[in-house]
Amino acid sequence: MVQRARGMQDILPEDEILYKKILSTIEQGYAKYGFDPVSHPAIERLDTLEAKSGEGIKTEIFRMDDGELGLRFDLTVSLARMMAEHLELPLPFKRYCIEKVWRREEPQYGRKREFMQADADIIGSKNIECEAELIACAVDILDQLGVKNYTIYINNRKLLTGALKHCGVSEDRIEDAIRIIDKLDKKSREEVAKELENEGFNEGIKLIETFEQDLEYYEKIELCADAVSEIKRLFALLEDYKVKNHKFNPSLARGLGYYTGIIYEIKSNDERLGTIVAGGRYDELIEVYAGRKIPAVGISFGIDRLLILLKRKVPEKKTCTKIVLVNVKDRNMSACIEYVQELRKNGVHARIDLMNRNMRKQLEYAAAIGAEFVGIIGDKEQSERRITLKNMKNGEQKCIAIDEAISALKA
Repeated sequence: MVQRARGMQDILPEDEILYKKILSTIEQGYAKYGFDPVSHPAIERLDTLEAKSGEGIKTEIFRMDDGELGLRFDLTVSLARMMAEHLELPLPFKRYCIEKVWRREEPQYGRKREFMQADADIIGSKNIECEAELIACAVDILDQLGVKNYTIYINNRKLLTGALKHCGVSEDRIEDAIRIIDKLDKKSREEVAKELENEGFNEGIKLIETFEQDLEYYEKIELCADAVSEIKRLFALLEDYKVKNHKFNPSLARGLGYYTGIIYEIKSNDERLGTIVAGGRYDELIEVYAGRKIPAVGISFGIDRLLILLKRKVPEKKTCTKIVLVNVKDRNMSACIEYVQELRKNGVHARIDLMNRNMRKQLEYAAAIGAEFVGIIGDKEQSERRITLKNMKNGEQKCIAIDEAISALKA
């Protein structure tokens, strides 16, 4: 039996229609906040992908061409490479990109090996106003999608680094410790503590306890003072944007190795879904490719998880087709073609029978695909330039002029 590649998926109409709606809403939201669209190649040089990805991601890259090339695992590395090639772009540069990425990781609920990301980034400014703008934009988009039940978690990579150094972790082990601590929202304290100790970190539980304190605790640690100041500034700006539901989470780390400052995740309160929006500041990534420091910060939507979430809220729509025109007899097909073209010219999504089926089979087909209406055309309708318009939900029907039907369907 033919099977899909592991971790890949086909998306059928009832999901793809909602999928397109989500993407359209995100795109409109990004444009509203002044972001411009770009696109990137799916394949990048492997040295480009690995330059600042972090050890965890390197094992998840789909490699090809004897290790010279790889499929992109996110859109941010491609953006950094693009900026290095276009240093003439005016700053701040605000871009959005909605495209597929690939990760050779273990498939899980709400996450495949091929998935869509919808990113927005601000390049060229080190000010915290950028983080506030991105989070406000994401919240606005979630509101447009009807997503309400979530929490915004905020931390700072500089706080994580400072706290670990304060605990005696050496510079060369910081990233290893952060990678493990980032699992606290997925594993128990005891499991994470054991993993820390297995990796050579002493007193795992004590180290974890360091990342269970409130913001004021870190303010007293000199190495964390700047990070705390940035978080407080962001909280104040979010209040200006009227953004609520945000809280400090000291164990939030974000797995990618290129983050340098404020990081954030918006998590659905449905624990099975987890993070639906995430991002952060990466002030050193573009420098890897461009040879000069250019500050940057971004945000990304997890489209597949949003799809799962919204499928529970939005009535299922199985087709884009508004109406199926049904010819009673073969000789009525010419009228069907004439009328369906008028409907289409007026923006009504419509189908006709392409299988030479009888009237009953055509009506069964319209019901099977989930069309809202059928338009029955017999000899009487054809001679009077009318159709019998039937509502498939309640069974009501009436014989009306084609122009009147167009108006009713568009309404």
